Formats: sequence, C-alpha cells, structure tokens
Amino acid sequence: MREAIFILLVIAVLLGLTAFRFRRQLWTVYQVWRTLRAARDLNNGNRPEQIPKTKGSEPLVKCVKCGSWVPKSRSVDLGSAVYCSAECIEKSATPA
Repeated sequence: MREAIFILLVIAVLLGLTAFRFRRQLWTVYQVWRTLRAARDLNNGNRPEQIPKTKGSEPLVKCVKCGSWVPKSRSVDLGSAVYCSAECIEKSATPA
C-alpha cells in the first residue's frame, strides 16, 4: 500500500512538472477550445457572453516622457504633451 501511494505521488509530481513546462502550449489549447466552443454556440443561435462595462472606466493616456499609461484624470495635460506626474515634467525639463 505504501509503495502504491509513493508511485502515485511520483506520477503526480511528474504531471505537475510537465504541466508547468508546457503551460504556454496548454494555455493556447485552452484558448482554441474556448474559441471553438463560442463558434459552436453562435452556430446554434446562442448569444455570446456580453462583457459588462465596469463602472469608472476611463480612457488611458500615454506619458510623453516615460511612456507609461495612466488614467486621463490622473494625468497632467500641458496642451500638446501629456505627462503621468509632476516628476516626469521635471525630468523632461532638465537636460540629460
């Protein structure tokens, strides 16, 4: 009985390591399966799941200095240039 538990444990570890090694491929197979299932549901006349809009979603703007994306309400807009913070404005004002 002890040997059987040990063998099952070794098999479980090997399966876990294999799944970790091929996680990208497994994720791709999962995405293809979801796509095919959604296409089948469309063919059967079922409506696809609607993604609800989240409350408080707002457009993102890109900082001209560091390139990070921030919500428009948190950005500093100087007309032709948009910055993510006052620090980026100071960094762009000082010569490198």
